[in-house]
Amino acid sequence: MGWLKADATGPVVSMRNVPVFCNALYASAAEAVAAPRGDLELRFSPTTGYLWNEAFDPELVAYNPSYENSLHYSPRFQAFARELADRLIERYGLRGRRIVEIGSGEGNFLALLCERGDNRGVGYDPSFDPDRSKVVTSAQMQIVREYYPTDRPIDAALVLCQHVLEHVTDPASLIEGVRGSIPDDADTAVYFEVPDATYMVSELAVWDLIYEHHSYFAGPTLQHLFERSGFEVLEVDRTFGDQYLYLEARPAQPGTTAPPVDVAALTKLAERVTGFGEHVERLRRDWERRLGAMVGDGPVAVWGAGSKGVTFLNLIEAGAAVDHVVDINPNKWGLHLPGTGQAVVGPDALVGRGVRHVLVMNPLYVGEIAEQVAALGLDAEVIAVSD
Repeated sequence: MGWLKADATGPVVSMRNVPVFCNALYASAAEAVAAPRGDLELRFSPTTGYLWNEAFDPELVAYNPSYENSLHYSPRFQAFARELADRLIERYGLRGRRIVEIGSGEGNFLALLCERGDNRGVGYDPSFDPDRSKVVTSAQMQIVREYYPTDRPIDAALVLCQHVLEHVTDPASLIEGVRGSIPDDADTAVYFEVPDATYMVSELAVWDLIYEHHSYFAGPTLQHLFERSGFEVLEVDRTFGDQYLYLEARPAQPGTTAPPVDVAALTKLAERVTGFGEHVERLRRDWERRLGAMVGDGPVAVWGAGSKGVTFLNLIEAGAAVDHVVDINPNKWGLHLPGTGQAVVGPDALVGRGVRHVLVMNPLYVGEIAEQVAALGLDAEVIAVSD
């Protein structure tokens, strides 16, 4: 792991007393306001392009069935998931095969791969809750409430891992463990997906900074990590409005030497990281002013009770004065946000509340949310917080 943090600089960004979990909600407002907190001190390695929270305390982070971060209730996200599932099925001949997922959650995406390709799936996730409602399910999969077993060989045509690696304190060990679990002669592909650090620092996606993400990866870093761990990287690219970074790979032949990291790409990334902290503070002050004015104008709703929404409400002082927090995921309704304590409601709860402004936490969802707001008959301005 040490090589990832070579020549560390920083802190790039410092945030104090932020909620430890953005995606674990609470039964009461009192519990939510008293939720555990920690510090975020983002550091950067110009040698490897790796960004991480130096103040991260793994003792504070214990995943359990109260953790819920599924995005599959959104039509926009459902379309993305279907297209990705179909692409992976065609590219890797996933028909009647076995698929293993690391950190599968409720198994919505694994179920898509099983149903659309007649595959068999096994998911590993210690936070799995069998009683939680699901968008997609399949009788051809099972989810085990355990971590992925790196201590024994696995039999799979695809090892899948979406939005898990950023939570891991030692990502190199996990990737090495995955490689070690795949036999050298196996016809196994891997697909990993993480938030894209280049997007975050380029587009000032400040609300993507959350405590539960120990690591942030750019393309060159992720590729080098896999190649050093014994994989042949087939493709690295961005998807979902460039917010996500994905990598596809196969086990490299024994004795293969990893190529050097892309220095030119790292230089460009370092330029973007420079000044990111100042941009974060400037954006925070700007939204403090804007949100204060909106709250004074009438009821405000934040649409999106996930990591972006929780970060926004906790970083902006006026966040505690926001009247409503909306999410289309029914598993979140009636629960309370860490830090600020608002109860999460479904869209119908806004009817008759006189909401003047609806703040959308992810710009990719503005279109579908504006349609829902109009369908509810609300006379409210819909604003992307990225604007």
